Amino acid sequence: MKRRNFLKGLAAMPVFGRSALSAVGLLSSAGSAFANGFAGKTLVVIFQRGGCDGLNTVVPYGEDEYYRLRPDIAIARPGSGVGGALDLDGFFGLHPAMSAMHEIYQQGHLAVLPTVHYHDGNRSHFTSQDFIESGTPGTKRADGWLNRYLTSRSQEADMRAVSFGSLVHALKGSTPVAAIDSLDAPVSGLDNEVLSQLSGIYQQPVSSALKERLLLKQHGELALDNLLVLDQYRQQSYIPDNGAVYPETEYGRQLRDIARLVKARAGLEVAAVNIGGWDNHSGQGGAEGTQANRLSEFSNGIAALYKDLGAAYMNDVVIVTMTEFGRTAKQNASGGTDHGNASSWFVIGHQVNGGIYGEWPGLSSEQLYLGRYLTHSTDFTDIFGEIIVKHFNHASSLAGVLPGSHYQTVGFMS
Repeated sequence: MKRRNFLKGLAAMPVFGRSALSAVGLLSSAGSAFANGFAGKTLVVIFQRGGCDGLNTVVPYGEDEYYRLRPDIAIARPGSGVGGALDLDGFFGLHPAMSAMHEIYQQGHLAVLPTVHYHDGNRSHFTSQDFIESGTPGTKRADGWLNRYLTSRSQEADMRAVSFGSLVHALKGSTPVAAIDSLDAPVSGLDNEVLSQLSGIYQQPVSSALKERLLLKQHGELALDNLLVLDQYRQQSYIPDNGAVYPETEYGRQLRDIARLVKARAGLEVAAVNIGGWDNHSGQGGAEGTQANRLSEFSNGIAALYKDLGAAYMNDVVIVTMTEFGRTAKQNASGGTDHGNASSWFVIGHQVNGGIYGEWPGLSSEQLYLGRYLTHSTDFTDIFGEIIVKHFNHASSLAGVLPGSHYQTVGFMS
């Protein structure tokens, strides 16, 4: 087998059966899948890819200009009957489809950040996503901020990080990270002959002069270790705790998988999940419609994970949500919104100081960025910095994880 083809196969491999691994002598060397369990802190990153409209997510119903800019898609004020915003503080409200997250806010464990972005924001989906996941606004790096964090802090664990779906940019870098579709992914069909070749490669000594082989060995060994860990889950049923009900979607199933990994104390520090469908240039809808449906799934999934983990685990887990940009303040002629600037992010956890963070810039024409977009007042790197410093308690790594940033406390964590 050519190495290039082998690498392609390795990148796509889900879970092998235990018998196949035993047949080539790999299981005995791995020992217990949970021998190095790490009962530390976990960060769950949910990326709303496509540019979520923050103004209809966290609704500034206290500002009349909002209703003038959006005569057809604005969310009604609280108390206006069915479809009214869910009040937060007398000025802001959540979209009515987000009642599950509204309950978390009422419990004091949801931080709402309505105006997050970065200076001179880019309105290309992929460019802005790369800037955010690189952790360096205005500059795309080959590695991501979360991989740099993992590299800065060596931990012994069975599975430190996992990216659901393809490997997200935030987790790309020198520390190998697993990318899987789900814990219950079917066997890839690789037979014992392929496994024997795989085993042979990892039994060979690595020459420091052969960088390609070193990288192959590092990433391959991680893949094998993760396959052993994940194989144990494929053979187990799972019932969420506390009556939690996840959405019956890929997003919901992946959040449920995260709960399983957290509860197993397998050493999970970072988990990344994507949810798309936010690029609503037309037919966005208001209290009902395309965005409302996505917000319902988004909110219900977060609430299910929060409820499933309960206080026993949420004391050590923080969930952060993000999107690459918001939308135009004014609706367009197609009943939608176009690429914009600042948007709404959320942070959830029992360590989180619930509330609303960031100065509200206003929606009048002179207050809008370039006359069209919500101005940002919270830099996303400050959110990342607060997570590194206060959740992971690793302030010493800040300069390396977020190079060039000047971290200022946001206040959502003590």
